[in-house]
Amino acid sequence: MKNKILFLTILLFFAFFFLSGLNQASQEGSSKYDVLIKGGKILDGSLKPASKADVAVKDGIIVKIAKSIKEPAAKVINAKGFYVSPGFIDLHTHVDRGMYFPENRACLNYLKQGVTTVIVGQCGSSAWPVFEKAGDLMKVWTEEGIGPNAALLVGHGTVRQLVLGMEDRKPTPEELEKMKSLVKEAMEQGACGLSTGLIYLPGRYSETDEVIELVKVIAPYGGIYHTHVRNERDKLVDAVREAIEISEKSGAPVHISHFKVMGKSNWGLVKDACATIEEARANGIKVTADQYPYRFSSGYPYQSLIPGSVWRGEEDPKSLTSEDVETIFDHLRDSQLIELYKRVSPYVPLSEHHQQYLDELPRKWLVRLVGRTFISPGNFRGIGSPRERTLFLKRMNNPEEAAEIREKIRDHIDNLVGPDKFIVGICVERNLEGKSLSQVAAIKGKSISDTAIELELMGARCIPLQMLEDDIEYIMKKDYVGTGSDGTAPFYGIGLTHIRSYSTFLHKIKKYALTRKTTSIEHIIRSQTSLPAQIMNWNDRGWIKKGYKADIAVFDPKNIKIKTSISNPHAYSEGVKYLLINGELVLDGGKHTGKLPGKVIKLKKT
Repeated sequence: MKNKILFLTILLFFAFFFLSGLNQASQEGSSKYDVLIKGGKILDGSLKPASKADVAVKDGIIVKIAKSIKEPAAKVINAKGFYVSPGFIDLHTHVDRGMYFPENRACLNYLKQGVTTVIVGQCGSSAWPVFEKAGDLMKVWTEEGIGPNAALLVGHGTVRQLVLGMEDRKPTPEELEKMKSLVKEAMEQGACGLSTGLIYLPGRYSETDEVIELVKVIAPYGGIYHTHVRNERDKLVDAVREAIEISEKSGAPVHISHFKVMGKSNWGLVKDACATIEEARANGIKVTADQYPYRFSSGYPYQSLIPGSVWRGEEDPKSLTSEDVETIFDHLRDSQLIELYKRVSPYVPLSEHHQQYLDELPRKWLVRLVGRTFISPGNFRGIGSPRERTLFLKRMNNPEEAAEIREKIRDHIDNLVGPDKFIVGICVERNLEGKSLSQVAAIKGKSISDTAIELELMGARCIPLQMLEDDIEYIMKKDYVGTGSDGTAPFYGIGLTHIRSYSTFLHKIKKYALTRKTTSIEHIIRSQTSLPAQIMNWNDRGWIKKGYKADIAVFDPKNIKIKTSISNPHAYSEGVKYLLINGELVLDGGKHTGKLPGKVIKLKKT
């Protein structure tokens, strides 16, 4: 009897769980939506004030927006007190460098800001390494997954390097045709446009006509020309005019990257540059721009208080040069050079295209590549070089030379930004961090020059505020200016980077919309969503609209926390509670779900 009761008990136990499973499966199967966002204030990407509504998502698409949605969903998000906006689109990033490696494929520093799409391959450097094709990277990212969606640009500098190396000359007609064929190949594989970095090498070597010919290649595809213009200082307006000329003569729209002017003597020039852009737009030329909302620039924003020429004085004829490095490696056979390169290359294992690239490199280029991979003359220069410190301090023992050095240091600081706008970022004397050079000089009771020398010798990292706040706000208010972080996907906590990599989008909302009220939150959200989508000619994302991609950010405006600082640039922002990319939840309660639902956005020939 006891065995019978035991058997019936076990049977009922399994029956209960079986029926419970069927009921759960039935409930899941009956869910009309995958995700339902309830009670949030919708910022749809337009300039309309936020309004409360529910948003339903199914199969990666926004399928319904209504005051109240009652149907069941597999995942219900309570967005009461939160804003619901389209996911942010970053018009200018360098995250491809980090996202190439699986560790950074999620691009978490951008997900935490609410970014759902990035445009990569900027400033003349293709989104893929020089030894690969666009299709190679697209294939890997598609198969292995990425955090945000990504659109790829082909870099003019990369193309030029493949054909001309780093030579300072015009391409021959045959070389120009080769460059055009490489651009065409990338566009055929799905690149969205071409980028230039006309301030960098080798882009700086190119003349306007060369760029026009290459941009003409992307025009029939509906591609866009992104440009780091040739000058962001005293010749900013001329540089903007060149960008407009390239657009006008090629037929492709032009987008000006990280629009700004640098240097105290140039502040205010953005007004003339904007007037130039607006005149072109009035004449039917498609000109847009993006900006990052910070007063300091560069991926590594820390600069020396002592200019290199003053630190080194007369160039030491016995100091290490690039030519010396090449001589060191020039005796090795090609096969030995390649084997050495393989031992330090981060690209492991080498792909077929990578090996082919190395095998076909001209001897001179191969020696240069391997030599500079192993030894940089810069490693033997600067504050950390005992040789240069010794020579500098020896010069400082000569009263006449010391006086000249102090004068040149003071002139350098004054001409750049002034001592009150040169900020100590990182210093062994932690109490000085965040203070200006002027404040540190007052604390130490020393002259500006002597304070600068002391800070340099103790290895302090200082940041010059090279942009004017009024200029940043003037640009921000323009309806043709979107948001581009110009940031990277660094290995978390490794090295020094600009804080824009971790905080651009939420910083812009918190500082300029919620705190300073420079412009409305609707204007800023538009600059980060529907405007970038319009600039990139995407008609399926960038809005909270029925039928659009479910790239959605849900953020708490009262609890946005920017945790980065110039003393600690590696810190994730807080405030985005939920983030959907292609309908999949990548942030749930602010925590990463581990999913990689991003897609490569390919441009098809129009």
